[in-house]
Amino acid sequence: MKKAVFVLALVLVMLSSLVAGTLAMYTVSIDNVAEGSVVAKEFVFVGEGTDSFQQGLKIAPSETTQWQFKVKNYENNTVSETDMYYKLTFNVQALAGKKAIDPLQVTVKDAQGNVLNSVTGVGTFDVLGSFPLAVNGQEQDYFVQIYWPDNGSSDANYAGGNYGTMINVNAVASQLPFSTSPSQGKQVSVRYETTTPWQNGQSGIYQYNYKVTITNNTSQPINNWSLGFYLPTDTLSGVWSNAKLVSTSPPGYYKFLNPAYNNQTTDNILPGQSVSFGGPALGMGTTAIQSISVGGSNTSDITNVDLSCKFGEASLN
Repeated sequence: MKKAVFVLALVLVMLSSLVAGTLAMYTVSIDNVAEGSVVAKEFVFVGEGTDSFQQGLKIAPSETTQWQFKVKNYENNTVSETDMYYKLTFNVQALAGKKAIDPLQVTVKDAQGNVLNSVTGVGTFDVLGSFPLAVNGQEQDYFVQIYWPDNGSSDANYAGGNYGTMINVNAVASQLPFSTSPSQGKQVSVRYETTTPWQNGQSGIYQYNYKVTITNNTSQPINNWSLGFYLPTDTLSGVWSNAKLVSTSPPGYYKFLNPAYNNQTTDNILPGQSVSFGGPALGMGTTAIQSISVGGSNTSDITNVDLSCKFGEASLN
């Protein structure tokens, strides 16, 4: 099977604040692109390789900026010889050593202006596309829009060099369609979600709510399920229902057990079904969980899980 993998790393970094809360300077780096180029980058799915690009951008509260890139199945006179399917994965997260710029809204649109997916603050999402076999080459344009809504005096909280957001775009092409299921063939999927944090008026500590969803992608139940993971920052301070928090040791490690309601829909995870639980937490809620392990009384621990995260949601349904 022919397969091409391309990676585009876009780093959106706050360099300095010219006027606190009103104007900030960011950098998105792009190599080998002429100044003023309309199309910033092309992903060409006819061979293996990697690439990256960078370009300087400025953005301030209430402003919108965007960059454009193109996906193609041809280069010069070479056209892909099969149906070509591709997946673009956008991961918006805090830059290493910094805190994320929570108000930023990152939206991906097609050439017609249709919104394909978006995230506020930090999070991960996919965009799928394809090129059917044809004699002539084909291409698709995508626009990444970054918007900073004007939140008044609260924008001053993001002034200085302690804040930065990184947008990673990973592009993968294949002759076979990508599954719309998040499992991608893995036995278990885990989704970690958080709400927008708020500040406690008395302590000054930031708080948020979290939600964890475990999905069984196999044909066998996971009886008396358990879940363990590490969260390097933040503190999960409890669980409301549908699970028991049984361990918070060593620091940063959490282990949950099924609620033991004597109900198979909560104590067991049936094939193709999910269980969810959540609770309160302390921190900003912008860090993904790590080193996940899902077990059961009838199965050994499963560590090769499919993880997805969504941060800064208005509510957790």
